[in-house]
Amino acid sequence: MNSQLGFRASLMRCARMFSDEVNTILLPYQLNYSLWQVMFVIQEKQGCTSIEIAEYLNVSKPSIAKRTRILAQLNVVSQVQTDDKRQKKLVLSAAGQKLYQQCAAEIGQFEQQLIQPFNPQEILKSTALLNEISAALETRTAGKKQ
Repeated sequence: MNSQLGFRASLMRCARMFSDEVNTILLPYQLNYSLWQVMFVIQEKQGCTSIEIAEYLNVSKPSIAKRTRILAQLNVVSQVQTDDKRQKKLVLSAAGQKLYQQCAAEIGQFEQQLIQPFNPQEILKSTALLNEISAALETRTAGKKQ
């Protein structure tokens, strides 16, 4: 098998299976991986616009609008005014913060169970490699936008 094809297929399969497991964890909370990603970005950035979320996740703005609408209906996110009246900043509500912490703990526990059997140095190397690949893809994407 072509080693590049093997890497691509392995990466895609691993990502899919990981997101399926996260979906299982999130199901009792009326969430899924797509909604979780939005919550994650809002939490990491301590509030942001829909455009910033779409750029971070590299997905369309309409798909983020749909996700944020669902999260608002679940009382997970709320909007705050910004200096620019055309932009609304999204933040996790108090209930959203609590839900985020609970789900993050369960996902973190799953992740630790998953990687526990592996050598910590190998995990660090693998993480570094994935970060380098992500950076290369971001550079490539930025070059195409110019």
